[in-house]
Amino acid sequence: MRSFVRLAPALQRACQAARAPEPGRAPRPAWAYAAGIAGAGLLAGVAKGSCGCEVAHRQTLGAPVATNQEVPKDGELRVISLKELRSHNNLEEGLWISYHGHVYDITNFAKIHPGGPGRIQMAAGSDLQKYFDVYHVHPDVSKFLDRTCLVGRLTPKDAKRSYDETIFFFFFENEPPRKLQQTIATAPRWANLMGKYLLDSFRTPLSGFYVRNHFPVPSWEDVEEEYEFEVSVPGKDGKVFRLKDLRSMQQNAVEATMICGGAALYPRYLHRTDNRETWEKEAFPRNEINNNFWGSHAVWTGVKCRDVLRMCGVDVDAIALGTKPLPAKYLRLTGHDADETGSSFGVTIPLEKAIDPFGDVILAMTMNGEPLPPDHGYPVRVLVPGYAGVRNCKWLAKMELADELHESHVDTHTDEVIYPPNMTFEDHLAKTSLTGGTVQRAGRWEVQQDNDIFRVMETRRKSGQEASKVAADGIEVRGIALGGGGHRIARVDVSIDGGKTYVPADLDDHGMEKVHRRNYHWSWYWWSKKVPLTEDMKGQLAKGQPLTLQVASRAMTEHGNTQPSREDAVSLYNLVGNICNYQTHTPVLIQPSTAKAA
Repeated sequence: MRSFVRLAPALQRACQAARAPEPGRAPRPAWAYAAGIAGAGLLAGVAKGSCGCEVAHRQTLGAPVATNQEVPKDGELRVISLKELRSHNNLEEGLWISYHGHVYDITNFAKIHPGGPGRIQMAAGSDLQKYFDVYHVHPDVSKFLDRTCLVGRLTPKDAKRSYDETIFFFFFENEPPRKLQQTIATAPRWANLMGKYLLDSFRTPLSGFYVRNHFPVPSWEDVEEEYEFEVSVPGKDGKVFRLKDLRSMQQNAVEATMICGGAALYPRYLHRTDNRETWEKEAFPRNEINNNFWGSHAVWTGVKCRDVLRMCGVDVDAIALGTKPLPAKYLRLTGHDADETGSSFGVTIPLEKAIDPFGDVILAMTMNGEPLPPDHGYPVRVLVPGYAGVRNCKWLAKMELADELHESHVDTHTDEVIYPPNMTFEDHLAKTSLTGGTVQRAGRWEVQQDNDIFRVMETRRKSGQEASKVAADGIEVRGIALGGGGHRIARVDVSIDGGKTYVPADLDDHGMEKVHRRNYHWSWYWWSKKVPLTEDMKGQLAKGQPLTLQVASRAMTEHGNTQPSREDAVSLYNLVGNICNYQTHTPVLIQPSTAKAA
């Protein structure tokens, strides 16, 4: 049994009545629903309000571009009654929320809410403050509401009532204990090692492996007896697997680095016309903790996915050899974890990746020789090397062959779509529909199944380094590089002047090029370089003036793909800031007045 938090009986009945089971599916358990709960990523961007107001702010990358028009003052806003606010609690009447006494129409935004349409609809007709107190992954969003969705205000009395009477049920009470050094969010869990600790061990300790959950962590009272997952193949009987079935099969070890597809949280705001540098530092100081790098490395052990599919009647060898066609485009993966509305986590990977004999897709049960921790999918997760972390489905509940993407919003949202330069937020809304149950995309938008990108993370140099020694010997920089998609890294270049000039770094693959085949290289590379200061930099220190270096680095794969510069990032933007691997700049201050490197 899953030890999720249970609702009180009265609330269970109310929640069940509010959401009928989907046609053809068994009713979901009562614990899945909680009226008035908001999910992770709540209002992680803003859509134009449905009030019919003139568009004063073009929205690009999910953030409004500033114009000269000012936000209306309270005296200019229509007073909206609490009754009217609460009547706008569905798509037919519109979705309205209150926040700090103001009323906002978020109907359009619900269509592409990163946390799923169902989650944000739970907040409709009520106050947002109780949700933001818990689900605050994106602290910047509240500043955008006034610019885009403001339709009126409540009286002070009604504003207090809206807050006091909002039903809120915390869904993350039974989370497992953790020991991670840096926590970004707790509901759901986002945590990571600080960047400087990543280079302590080639294989990341389990206590330091990054965590990016979408929903509460599921658990079982008797995992050996109760845990199972299903495999569905068209035209064949479904098959159910338990842990003992997997343990009886051949085990395979795979060295692989895993990286979150949304490691850089703020690239979606690069088109803002105000002071970008100041805004980024104020809104997202957490990015400076690890230089936008959310990744870790481990050796994973489990059963090959193709072996499981073979047992279910899929002729994986003939398909891999090309003597039989693919029976479907995708392998859809569903997890046992679900959001507050009962919607399960789900993603897809290309079926050809799953059956590739060298693709190393496994149903992993251990990391670094130990059972998977709860945050990493215990007892079984799918490891998909070379793909974005989100594709590595945790707490596996079902695998099915299909020609369509998963119905889960995680798979049908904008997270892994690269948009053309002329695409705006309104353009995306115009092509988004909730009626079919999934987000519809224009054909020219490419769904990035493969995280075929590379990232470089620079660690800051050790503090206490004497300025005179820095001037004489240069500054030592270390970091990590990953090709993504199985591509090997051919070179890493390092810059201390913000990318104006570069010098090649020294690479260390830790022997992984002998482990991985060409085009199937799943491990990260370590690199280091002592970069000399220019004569101008030395002269500045000699005059007793502080010196600020801008440390940057770029990677190149053996195929010649080169990491884009910071300036080029706007040409490959994504609405929610994902799959953006531009070069980061790390400031390093050398302060001669204290004879130390600050």
